[in-house]
Amino acid sequence: MALRKGKDYIEALRDGRRVFHAGRQIDDVPSHPGFAGAVTTIASLYDLQHSSELGPTMATTWEGQPISQGYFPPRTAGELVAKRRNVEVWAERTFGVMGRMPDFCAQLTVGMLDAADVLGEADPRFGENARAYHRHCALNDLCLTHALSDQFYDRSKRASQQKDPDLILHVVRETPQGPVVRGLRNLATLAPISDEVLVYTIPPRQPDEPDYAIAFAVPMNVPGLTIICRDLYAEYADPERLPLSARFDEVDASLFFDDVVVPWERVFVYRNPALLARFHGLISPWSQYSTLSRLLVKLEMTIGVADLLVEWAGHAKDRDIQVRIGQLVSDTEVLRACLIAGEVGAYPSRSGYLMPKLSPAYRVHSVDASDRVERLVQEVLTSSLVLTGGASDLDNPEIGHIVERFFVNNAPSTRDHLRLLAVAADMVQSAFSGRNTLYERLQSGEPDGWRVRAAGIDRSAVHARLLHFLREGWAV
Repeated sequence: MALRKGKDYIEALRDGRRVFHAGRQIDDVPSHPGFAGAVTTIASLYDLQHSSELGPTMATTWEGQPISQGYFPPRTAGELVAKRRNVEVWAERTFGVMGRMPDFCAQLTVGMLDAADVLGEADPRFGENARAYHRHCALNDLCLTHALSDQFYDRSKRASQQKDPDLILHVVRETPQGPVVRGLRNLATLAPISDEVLVYTIPPRQPDEPDYAIAFAVPMNVPGLTIICRDLYAEYADPERLPLSARFDEVDASLFFDDVVVPWERVFVYRNPALLARFHGLISPWSQYSTLSRLLVKLEMTIGVADLLVEWAGHAKDRDIQVRIGQLVSDTEVLRACLIAGEVGAYPSRSGYLMPKLSPAYRVHSVDASDRVERLVQEVLTSSLVLTGGASDLDNPEIGHIVERFFVNNAPSTRDHLRLLAVAADMVQSAFSGRNTLYERLQSGEPDGWRVRAAGIDRSAVHARLLHFLREGWAV
């Protein structure tokens, strides 16, 4: 297929997948109001790959075929930066709030391509599977998600000690076609509107728990897979009052695997706890780079919203406002420095691709910055975030003239003012924004884990300098 168009993406979602929400099965996912906004958004971005303006930024050539930049394995500094610019295109058109756009998991398959030799050490076919899967996804321009989390189980017990063994996804038997898996995998963001899912786990499995140590990929319509969705924020969202919810809700879901047969050619780690423990670290460097690039756009867009609203309110020059805006800008500039440092320090990977050098400190700071931006925007915009009048009221003959007169502030128009207020409110005080807060804080694992990694950064050279001073340089 290569460089699919929006209509191809939409039609691919009508594949017989089993999607449920609030006790009801959804027969036609792309037309359902809970998904239609996000589906239309993603489809429009696929179409942009074919535009004369942005196509050269979003797409490239690999092995003689046109593919998305997300799937491209870079070898030069210019190629690495080109991947970031593609992320920025996707993020700028979605306010940076869609963390699982097709670009993100595409980067994971680049990591799989890079790690193929390592995966093949356990079994040569698994390395070949990783290479073939990257190629399949790249040449078909697929929209992927991943499912990593175990959820509702007794955490005082190991995976193999649960009263109900199916609470955690595991292998139940083998067939000539492939292993059969059963159990739950939770919080698969974008799953209802993705083509396929990468399934693995980050928490380690014990050496005597091989049945729980598997990494694989399957289509979302594979027999035996049921997708159970959280609340659909877009279903009843007025686009004038909840503009982000209506357009960008990348619904999270639980996936229940009921004796799903995984084809052998889609298996990347099998009954190997030690290798599974390394899997995410092996494949994630480019996806972390994508996440940081997207988050920068999100912070910039949020600052821009606050800038305009305080200007229209006439207190942009107040010192307390400038202090808060200054903190937001500082957070953004620190993360931009982390991104540039990752690019400048990029190094050849095991397979010769150029890998960004991202310190775990960037992740620690990004969590703090993401939490802080919501609080500071709330402090800057205060009660104006509690929307009463909205742009959808302007056309009402009974109240439209009232809203037109009293809700304009110093904005170019009342409609502009109310629409931007709606964006701000949806960013920091809606159900959609509450979910996004959790997403930014936890999507790469709990923050303290990253702080522990940061603590492990080598400081031996500093220690040596201190000891030299104590022993050799003490005397004046």
